[in-house]
Amino acid sequence: MLEKDFGHQVEHLLSLFRWRWYHPAPAYRPSGGYSDSFHGMKGLPDYIAVRRGRLVFAELKNERGRLTPDQNEWIDELRRVPNLEVYVWRPADLEDIKEVLR
Repeated sequence: MLEKDFGHQVEHLLSLFRWRWYHPAPAYRPSGGYSDSFHGMKGLPDYIAVRRGRLVFAELKNERGRLTPDQNEWIDELRRVPNLEVYVWRPADLEDIKEVLR
């Protein structure tokens, strides 16, 4: 499964369970490439979601995808924050994702 398609599934669940969520989409260039417009350090997880006093950060990967060093650093730092939920989700985790977001 493509990461993009998996992302659509996660977005559907976030909306279904009424989370307020954010996912920046890359800007595609006419040349075929893409560029992200952001300031700061690379590696922030793909999704940020909040609902009823819970704050979730989720990085999505396909089954073989690996975290970059920048992503690992963000995830490690975020996991040090009390009461913050940080996940790395893959398509095989879909049932667990549903339970987290329910």
